Amino acid sequence: MHKTFLLLSWTTTLLVAWLIAACGANHIPNGQLQSVTISPASASGQAEFTATGFYSDGSKVKPLPALWSDNNPWVGNNILPKINVGANGRISCGSAPAGPYTIEATAPVDPHVPVSQLGPNTPQVHGTAQLTCP
Repeated sequence: MHKTFLLLSWTTTLLVAWLIAACGANHIPNGQLQSVTISPASASGQAEFTATGFYSDGSKVKPLPALWSDNNPWVGNNILPKINVGANGRISCGSAPAGPYTIEATAPVDPHVPVSQLGPNTPQVHGTAQLTCP
């Protein structure tokens, strides 16, 4: 009876450890972010863009948590009209005049830095796409 209990305890412990590793530990790469691609590369009117991050350890994260902006997120640009930029890559022209606009996804180089702590001096990588407003 004692051996059965001990075997069941070890089996349960190993199963829980495996589940934790499978569900949480692999979401954060060990390397540093090297590049970001956005898909689709171009769209018209509105689109749901998705960022993919490629890390130095060979891992890939899709969707990559990113700061979405119309052009550089650290430069105030009051000359160009604002397009509607959603937090999760949903972007539309809104009332912007016709023309192409650069869409940018920015993420920290260090995968342990959350996007919410991203600032102009944080080492970061950008990916770009194009949104054409009719």
